[in-house]
Amino acid sequence: MAAFISAAPFAAGVWLVPHRCRLVGAGRAAAARVKRTIWLLLILACAACAPAATPPPAVGVRIGTTPESRPLVEAWLQAVPAAFTVVDYTSHRQLLRAVAAGGVVAGISCASEPASPLVQVPLAQTALAIIAHPALGLTTLTRDQLQAIVTGAETEWSALGAGASTAKVAYREEGSAARTAFEQLLLDGKAPTPAARVLPGAQAMIEYVAATPGALGYAWLSELPAGITPVAIDGRNPGEAGYAAPATVVAIAFSEPQGALREWLAALQRVAPAAMPRGLSVLP
Repeated sequence: MAAFISAAPFAAGVWLVPHRCRLVGAGRAAAARVKRTIWLLLILACAACAPAATPPPAVGVRIGTTPESRPLVEAWLQAVPAAFTVVDYTSHRQLLRAVAAGGVVAGISCASEPASPLVQVPLAQTALAIIAHPALGLTTLTRDQLQAIVTGAETEWSALGAGASTAKVAYREEGSAARTAFEQLLLDGKAPTPAARVLPGAQAMIEYVAATPGALGYAWLSELPAGITPVAIDGRNPGEAGYAAPATVVAIAFSEPQGALREWLAALQRVAPAAMPRGLSVLP
């Protein structure tokens, strides 16, 4: 009997202790699952209570301009209002890069790009005007005479019957629309004289020509202030039929304009002649 009694605790120890360990382990696992469930519910509750994320602001239509086209765009936005953001670029070349890179949906320029794959929408007609120092008394030049002065083949105005002063050529900076148009329309691939004075912008060009005896330069017709009469080429003035340096103001885009931009450009093409900015005329 004593052996039996002494064996019972041992038996209980052998069989009950392992069984109790299994129960404790199962309880811990269940508790861990409960904790994970509670944390998950708390996270979901916090997410449900958090305010909705604010959507990013809508990006409006961005159009690019250069110093040459900015006044035209300002005048057009007054005539045909539109909620566009106008981004300024320092040159025609930079404007083209911005359009190609998607920085703006379109750029307004005074010079078209015949060989470019970009979409170009014509908006108005303008012209590149030749200007000279008033003392020269120039009213007209032939195309050949103009090229001779600009390339340096002729350096004295006396050879053309325009006084005794030495010719001083003013030239726009590389990358500008005016320089691009001048070289394409009037120089026929010839290089300007190395002695040409390179000037940044129409205002600097106009001031230099007005103040420098013997000076010759160029600017867009829309940039000329009142009182400056451009020099005719082959007897034809800027804006007249057959003038040697006509130009088309264009909207340049990476793809076909859509939506509000398309509507605005179409409205500009219908602007009455009297409402056109100075120096521009309607499309033929």
